[in-house]
Amino acid sequence: MYAKEDNCIHARPSSNGQLSVEGTQLVDKNGAPVILKGISTHGLTWFPDFISNDIFKQLSSEWDCNLIRLPLYSDLYCNGEKEQSTQLLRKGVDYAIASDMYVVVDWHILDDNDPNINLDKALDFFNTISSDYANVPNIIYEICNEPNGETSWMDVYSYSSKVIPIIRANSPGAVILVGTTTYDRDLIMASRNPLPFDNIMYVLHFYSATHKKDLQGELLEALGRGLPVFISECGICEASGDGRIDFESAASWFSILHEHGISYAVWSLSNKDESSAMLKPVYDPKTPMADSDLTTSGIWVKALIQGQDPNAIALPSINEKSSFLPSALEQSLSQRDVAITHAWPGIALRILIIEALAFVFVIVYRKLSRKKHKTYDSLDVHDTGRKEKIKEAVFSFLRRIVLLLSVFSTLMYLFWRVAFSVPTDKGPVAVTANIILLIVEIFGFVESIVLYMNLLALKDHPLPTISEEEFPEVDIFIATYNEPEDLLKKTINACNHLLYPDRSKVHVWLCDDNRRSSMRALAESMGIGYFDRPDNKGAKAGNLNNALGKTSAPYIV
Repeated sequence: MYAKEDNCIHARPSSNGQLSVEGTQLVDKNGAPVILKGISTHGLTWFPDFISNDIFKQLSSEWDCNLIRLPLYSDLYCNGEKEQSTQLLRKGVDYAIASDMYVVVDWHILDDNDPNINLDKALDFFNTISSDYANVPNIIYEICNEPNGETSWMDVYSYSSKVIPIIRANSPGAVILVGTTTYDRDLIMASRNPLPFDNIMYVLHFYSATHKKDLQGELLEALGRGLPVFISECGICEASGDGRIDFESAASWFSILHEHGISYAVWSLSNKDESSAMLKPVYDPKTPMADSDLTTSGIWVKALIQGQDPNAIALPSINEKSSFLPSALEQSLSQRDVAITHAWPGIALRILIIEALAFVFVIVYRKLSRKKHKTYDSLDVHDTGRKEKIKEAVFSFLRRIVLLLSVFSTLMYLFWRVAFSVPTDKGPVAVTANIILLIVEIFGFVESIVLYMNLLALKDHPLPTISEEEFPEVDIFIATYNEPEDLLKKTINACNHLLYPDRSKVHVWLCDDNRRSSMRALAESMGIGYFDRPDNKGAKAGNLNNALGKTSAPYIV
């Protein structure tokens, strides 16, 4: 038994009460066929700000939603987020009740692919929730989202046979949704061996850009076998929750659902940077949802839930402005990335203007400062020739271009870091760590600018050309106090082999304090001069002062 959407009631808990299942059809307290059309939130602890009384009321009144789904990720619940998950779930249930919507309490299996892994905690969870909300007509229980991996239907059957009686003990009339294997895409196995309970529906998930006629055929076959089906999650993009959107396939899917009176919840009420999200990444969930805040998915799904024929919904554009991106590239990007890419040329132009103004300022400042403070560069001490001047001008120009490109690239990166990379949705620890790293990066950029500016001012100053006879006399002093003799031998040997145009003008002296007679012999054996003095006052400094009074070379090393 099933009814077309036109023959179904758009049910509300306040008027239609507790729902139940007759044949394949969901019906109200009076046995009239109903269809639920709504939205699934994303993970409760991932996007907690969307569990909002104001948002739920807006969905109920403006979108005409009569269903909201609350995915409580079981793996997170069982591994450290039990309290936060439970609090958010209860808030969501209460807000849904206040907004006169039905609400799916979803034990969201995913990474923990077999629901039996956390069976004990699932039993405790459903016992608590079903007793606290006993006989509340708004609540529908989804006991295992998307069993996957090696999980078989018999695993799900065994798990469900333990969980369902727990819920029934507290809420005898509640509708219970049971997930099917292969990520809620295997209805046939369930149709061959259904559970022996009343008011049970079996879950199918689809994403229109990935799942086409083969899965539609499985749905229709399952209905033909008498299996009641509930679409607790679906989307108009790819199964990853991201990627391209397929409106044609989406219209086909929802036409089938409406034709057979099948209820559904569309993924997801969030501003996550992916195609399935209903809100743009810049949307603040503390404010009302305007149409301008909606993504492509959000615009289309809102029209769908409000009652428009799926085949007649006007196709929203990802971007009203013509895109300069190749279509293949644009389809591979998320909506947030497309928006950022489209904004990039304007951002780049502003940064170029700022950089150009700063560059002009630096040039003018340097010219003015050189007039006040003479430097070696300002003195015309060398005639380098025309070719050398051209060469220097070319290299100076190239250095400036490299500097400008480097600064431009870094400024573009820093703008992206400040505007788009701070993970505001990941909590204070992640934000603090990100900002600290950002500050370090900014300091590094400022430091590099100082270095680049100094390097930019470098010039290859040619040495004056002089003849060998013009090189001056040079005295090399080796002051000794108590160094080992082998160390002094190495030092003297190095000095004796220094490169100098006229070696006869280099004089090496061992400066001693007359406390070691071996020093005079060492100097004589290695062919250098020797100075001593009658005392060792002032240690090495005294030795050097004594030597200064006995030599006359203009340069001393």
